[in-house]
Amino acid sequence: MDTSGKKISKVKSNREKLVEDIIPQFEKFSESREGYIEALEKTIDIVMGENSKLSHSHYDIRSSIDELVAMQRLSNTIGTAVEPNTIVATLNELTEQVIPVIEASIFLFDSSERRLLPLTAHGSLSLEKEAQQHIESGIIDWLFSEMKTVVIPDLSSLMTNGAQRNYVLVPLMLRGAGIGVYMIHTEKKQEEFSHQDIQLLTVLANQAAVGVENWRTHNQLMKANTELKAFQSQMVQATKLAAVGELAASIVHEIKNPVQILVMQMEIVLAGRGKGDWLGMLNTQIKRLSDITRRLMNFSRSMDEDYGTSIIDLNKEVKFILDIIDHDFHNNNIAVHLELAEQLPSVPGSVNHLQQVFLNLLINARDAMEKGGTVTIRSYHKAFKVYLEFEDTGCGIAPENKSKLFNPFFTTKEPGKGTGLGLAICQKIITNHHGEIRVDSELNRGTKFTISLPMKRVLN
Repeated sequence: MDTSGKKISKVKSNREKLVEDIIPQFEKFSESREGYIEALEKTIDIVMGENSKLSHSHYDIRSSIDELVAMQRLSNTIGTAVEPNTIVATLNELTEQVIPVIEASIFLFDSSERRLLPLTAHGSLSLEKEAQQHIESGIIDWLFSEMKTVVIPDLSSLMTNGAQRNYVLVPLMLRGAGIGVYMIHTEKKQEEFSHQDIQLLTVLANQAAVGVENWRTHNQLMKANTELKAFQSQMVQATKLAAVGELAASIVHEIKNPVQILVMQMEIVLAGRGKGDWLGMLNTQIKRLSDITRRLMNFSRSMDEDYGTSIIDLNKEVKFILDIIDHDFHNNNIAVHLELAEQLPSVPGSVNHLQQVFLNLLINARDAMEKGGTVTIRSYHKAFKVYLEFEDTGCGIAPENKSKLFNPFFTTKEPGKGTGLGLAICQKIITNHHGEIRVDSELNRGTKFTISLPMKRVLN
């Protein structure tokens, strides 16, 4: 064999040996690759399974959070409600998220008569009857003492149709005391109640107890507010009549004059000695009496709480009050100087109330000028407000008393001459007209009260 033949034979031999060495390695690689792919597929299945579980878990968590948020929102509605129907309706809506509800109602405990009374007028009669039986059996007392929720079988339903129904009795506790019971009639079986169900119902009932307390407090406040308004109205009217009482002597004297003239003139006429226009004279005096009594009746009539129904000409009302007090001022040597603006804008409010303010201020001015003096009344307007000033030349107010001037029952007058309510009521009336009253005073120089009131706006 020549040299080239030997070389070819050697190459073949080497190739065969190489193939023999490679084939086992390739087969091993193929096996490991299949194993790797199989393991990868298993891993993918596991990951996908876990991902699916996580997705379901996330959905469950999201749903639970949504339910909790909804319950919290409704729970807040119960706690802040001031209407019994809202409390019961919202509580029932929340309860249905915990257990199925046939009917449910709140009953308040009347310890004096040992009865459970429905919170709402349309409460369930069957539940009310059932609740009363539990009072007689002592279960309600146990609920309050142990502060626990109980599930009691509905025996009547079990005997009639064999259905297993239950009553859930949840105590309404407030500051450690039982104020009522939340009773639920449900088809949920007793063994299906979880500890979480009981806890949730207890929490809801506690929130309902807060709502009931808020409702009771709201009613008490509304009642107290109504009584306070009635008392304030009576005090305002009493103070108003007291102001008229202070003028009684002067008013009687003012009425006495025309009456005397009428009597004298009638005697002359009856004696057949009537001269001149005696009918006109009688008519004048009768009108004078009529005007005096009309002013007093208008001023003294009872007032309501409406402060914004009338459109008021302040200049006109000031003059009206001056007519009432004119004779009294004349007897006390008090002159009146008017500086009333022409075309003064009107203000919205209560004529009767503002008249009382004007009279009180004028009486105070009279009392501050025992030896007589002058009262100056000014009216003007600026910046959408109308102003009235009542300025006297009296004794003035001591600096230490100015801050107390509008306090109820504070007075610097002698005992028996003042109630101390006049200025306090004046301030209340002006405040209710959305206005302001302030005082400037100097001892032995005089006092000035300034009232500002919003003018009536004219809409284009």
